[in-house]
Amino acid sequence: MKKSIALISVFAILMIALSGCIGSNTPIANGTNSDNPKANVISDEDTVGMNKIKNLPIGFEYVGNLSLSIGDIKSNYKAENVSGILRGSEGLYQGSNKSDFYLDVIQFENTEAAKDFILMYKSSFIPLREGSRFVEDSFNRHSAVRITDYVIDAGKSVPRYSYIWNNENYVLVVSGSTVDCSIVRQLAEATGY
Repeated sequence: MKKSIALISVFAILMIALSGCIGSNTPIANGTNSDNPKANVISDEDTVGMNKIKNLPIGFEYVGNLSLSIGDIKSNYKAENVSGILRGSEGLYQGSNKSDFYLDVIQFENTEAAKDFILMYKSSFIPLREGSRFVEDSFNRHSAVRITDYVIDAGKSVPRYSYIWNNENYVLVVSGSTVDCSIVRQLAEATGY
């Protein structure tokens, strides 16, 4: 009887240890963990499909994911002279009002290349006649830049917003076809990064 209790105890301890329940620093579902400041750092294992947000805010629907070539990235972000781009992908989302939203995740060789990319992209914009094109913002324990751009929609000039920031050697860009920057920010925050 004592042998079977000891055997069951050893088996239970092994099961717990193998399941990762003891000593695990696994972040919660959206990639954040308030007890671990490094928990929301993107790892190489996360790059495939990492732009599929696990805990989408109400009103958003995941539509799909596209791979971005290095040429696409350089062209889309006016960054022909930037080096160190390794790969990229784009998550496609739709809002409840049928607005389209995008989450681009771009991996670089190192953090400096990621920061250079952001600077190059920002320098490609001309200053606005009124107001500030770039606004510093912060969420998920990091700073980001909100970029305001204008497009012609139904014959009128309307604002469009994007948020850009780096997480070590990754650049994340969230944008949307809406005049409400708070909705774009909501999706950016939902990334957890």
